[in-house]
Amino acid sequence: MQGEPGGRQSLLAWLEARINLTEIASFLSVFGLLPTELDSRKPLREALRDAFHQPLPSYAQWPRVLGIVSFILFLFLAATGTLLSFYYQPTADVAYASVTTISRDVQFGFLIRQTHGWAATLFLLVLAARVIRFFLGGLYARGREIIWMAAVLAFVVGTFLDLTGRLLPWNDKGYWTTVRAREVIDGLPVIGSMVAFLVGGTGLDSLALTRFYVLHIAVFPALILGLFYLHFSSVRRVGMSRLAAPPLRAGRSIRLAMYDMVLILIVLVGVLLTLAIVWPQPYAPAADPLRTLPDAHPPWYLLAPHAVLESLPSFVPRFLRGLLLVTLLGGVLFLPFLDRSAGGDRRNRLFFILGVLVMVTWVLLTFRGYWMEVSR
Repeated sequence: MQGEPGGRQSLLAWLEARINLTEIASFLSVFGLLPTELDSRKPLREALRDAFHQPLPSYAQWPRVLGIVSFILFLFLAATGTLLSFYYQPTADVAYASVTTISRDVQFGFLIRQTHGWAATLFLLVLAARVIRFFLGGLYARGREIIWMAAVLAFVVGTFLDLTGRLLPWNDKGYWTTVRAREVIDGLPVIGSMVAFLVGGTGLDSLALTRFYVLHIAVFPALILGLFYLHFSSVRRVGMSRLAAPPLRAGRSIRLAMYDMVLILIVLVGVLLTLAIVWPQPYAPAADPLRTLPDAHPPWYLLAPHAVLESLPSFVPRFLRGLLLVTLLGGVLFLPFLDRSAGGDRRNRLFFILGVLVMVTWVLLTFRGYWMEVSR
């Protein structure tokens, strides 16, 4: 890099002489925020100039946008969660009071908490939509096994991330929703024992709340981040889809990609603010472990397992009911190794029909689980 007239260097040139800025910028491509890899051996301006001449497909086209939307929502959750953690205190004695302080006394605290909650809901819905999209498009076979498994595991870990967050306000709705959720999870072999080990048993006390907090802000986000890395790393290796996408016009690729990211971010923030203002989460009193909330039910993503555990004939042991669900999850996770067809027009129709039947049955079981709770 040449210095400016008078012997002075630009700030960029000064930093380039001391830091590999290109290597730092290329980190954005690891998680899909930059849809190309930069040559870290070159200065940043030169590497970007070379990238401008590479025609690239857009992440902002449906349905490819689901991947980047999920990661942007994850970043939004991390940012708002960090702001909330400045005031939140993870002990049963003061957790509810600290959340009340955030909502009532902290500037923009109410809005941050509401948008955080809605972002968590949208995050799970987008993760579920990615899994459905990959299945219907046959994008799980022939080299894309990692993409499929990362998507399935991201949804599973995302549900645990959401569940651990529900207990943190220590209000009656969050407390008893978690109690009902633990009834379902504890009925699953291996998974139930693992959760009990992580949170220190089956009870919900101050120690369990602290463990939920650590899992929510550290362990599960780290797992999600690792799964996103695996996803985008595999996408860079095998492509975003089975079919080639029309590239953007050369010379504007990176610029348009950045415009896409900004536009997606603006739309998501606008949607979250609208939901937070129009449909805010209602106020709930403090948790009382001695007073059961009559309308408490498991979260929506556990209603189908709840229906399976409670609807099968009584002569079927509860262990076998849980084993059935765990086996189904294993079958979904390892689907690419069960269905070795090429995908697309040549995919195995049997697996496609079975998959559609499983999805339809899961939706019906979700409604079944909901009506079981409503009619109690």
